Amino acid sequence: MGILGLSITDTTSVVQGAGFGIRALARVLEMVYGYVLGIISGIAGAIFLVILQEAAVIGPGWQRRLGGARLGLFMASLVGNLFYHTLCEGICGASLGKLICGLRVVTEDLAPCSIKQAFIRSCAYFIDSLFFGIVGYLEMNKTLKEQRHGDHWAKTLVVRRRLVPDAAKASPVRMLFGIAAGSFAWSLFLIATLVIVGIRS
Repeated sequence: MGILGLSITDTTSVVQGAGFGIRALARVLEMVYGYVLGIISGIAGAIFLVILQEAAVIGPGWQRRLGGARLGLFMASLVGNLFYHTLCEGICGASLGKLICGLRVVTEDLAPCSIKQAFIRSCAYFIDSLFFGIVGYLEMNKTLKEQRHGDHWAKTLVVRRRLVPDAAKASPVRMLFGIAAGSFAWSLFLIATLVIVGIRS
């Protein structure tokens, strides 16, 4: 109760969300990681196609087909990125970029993020990232929780690791497994897309 019996909102109980700047840095790191993963996946896909050509399973010309499918491969990378973030955040609460920046994705009551919630917020990222992230930035500025649209819809928060209760923190093994699972899914999707494009008639 405040002066004259008026109620005053207690802001100390509101969890401070991670700001736009540190989250943007985490995404930049993800872009770099995705670029490296894309190169590795491209090499692996090309090797597989060479093996198929040497085995007379497919004929020559797959290089030309790959060159003419840049838009399709770009879309495949976006979908692979969606799988990556969904698995990483749903399993261990952080992608590689967030791990490096000391960030974690949790529920609004600071419990571990679920796969479903991670999928929802990852899908919504394509909206929040519009106009160089301005859509998400404007939404995050509305509250101390710094929630973008995806966080509102998934009922999640992105916070500093130190704010996560010990019971909700993933073990090092779980962190490794989560990031490895997400990376494998992203890479496998890229390789599969490359092979499918390469062998199509």
